[in-house]
Amino acid sequence: MATEDTFRGRTAVEQRFVTESPGGSREALAEHRSALSRDLLGSIGGGGNDPKVNRRRKPARIPRPRSAPKNRRMPELAIGVVLIVGGAFGAAWLASNGSTDVTIVASARALNAGHTLLASDLKAINVDSRSAEFFVHADDAKELLGRTLLVPLAPSAPIGFNVVMQVEPLRDGEILAPLLLSAGDFPPELAPGDSVRLALVPDPSLASKVEPETYKGVAEVWALDPPTDTEPNYVVTLRTSDDFLLPAAGATRAKLVILPEAK
Repeated sequence: MATEDTFRGRTAVEQRFVTESPGGSREALAEHRSALSRDLLGSIGGGGNDPKVNRRRKPARIPRPRSAPKNRRMPELAIGVVLIVGGAFGAAWLASNGSTDVTIVASARALNAGHTLLASDLKAINVDSRSAEFFVHADDAKELLGRTLLVPLAPSAPIGFNVVMQVEPLRDGEILAPLLLSAGDFPPELAPGDSVRLALVPDPSLASKVEPETYKGVAEVWALDPPTDTEPNYVVTLRTSDDFLLPAAGATRAKLVILPEAK
């Protein structure tokens, strides 16, 4: 038979499964087991009715990972890009559809530098309005007549005022005197606008002297036309004083020398 000493030194769990009653009766054993069960449930449940034990603890907050900040300017940048691209396409469309053709002056054939422009040297062509501002319009073609080319032109090349010599109108006492010269009568680098001196070779049939005489004045090359099928000589037109006519009339040949200050 178990006594009270039987339960001493045993744990609550060991006492819970004791099959012998401390007093020897079943009622005492059942009551003892019930008391042990209550004690056991109370210790597991956190101290029974102890308010400190029953107080609920607030669950710890789990920190949420911070999300990457959204780029709030992305919509604005997208709108800006769309506007810029749209504006560029609009400008290109207006440029391609809004331009109109303008009639300008072009060369009717190949022309050499130094050539004096005639009406037969010119023709009309159409170009877009943006390109036309650099060339002579058809309405101003008469301004080119009599002008001297500074550069050679290919056929159908547009003509601007920058390719012709800009000259002042003839002053009182000035004339334009054309001379027929061979290739050896002037330097090969001769060009319109050059200042030259002339050596005139007298005609033996008109004068007793045959030595060249130097013209005292200074002439300016107005135009230089190369030989053609109808004229085998170069035609050099000089802008000079009207007193050049008399000595030129008595000369059979002339030689030109470019003045150093002209280059």
